[in-house]
Amino acid sequence: MPLKRLTLLSIAAAVVMTAAACAPDAVRNVEAKGFNAYLDTVQTACANARLGSHPLGEWLRSGGDDSDSDYVFWLDQTSRLYYQRISVPQYRSSIAGAMGGDKANAAALDCIVRHLPADRPTKVPGGLL
Repeated sequence: MPLKRLTLLSIAAAVVMTAAACAPDAVRNVEAKGFNAYLDTVQTACANARLGSHPLGEWLRSGGDDSDSDYVFWLDQTSRLYYQRISVPQYRSSIAGAMGGDKANAAALDCIVRHLPADRPTKVPGGLL
């Protein structure tokens, strides 16, 4: 019996660690000072731009919430872009697809991409990857 219990505990620990690793970087990482500074820049520089029906400056100022699936998706994709896990074309395509097309969101996407730091990191601080 003790071996079976140890095996179950090991499996449970592996499942918990895997689930935590799948959480969006921007949501699980409070050490992301560079990313947070980038979001502050986007909030100021792109304040009047709109993503879908969302004014970007206000959206970032209010922070959205967990029930705002557009905000959670945007934040996750923007984190992936910042940490160079996806390319600019992949980012533009995913956001445009979720928020009403590239043409309607072009000004916001252009602004977000224009303010990306050239020397952004490739690893999430405190992350597993």
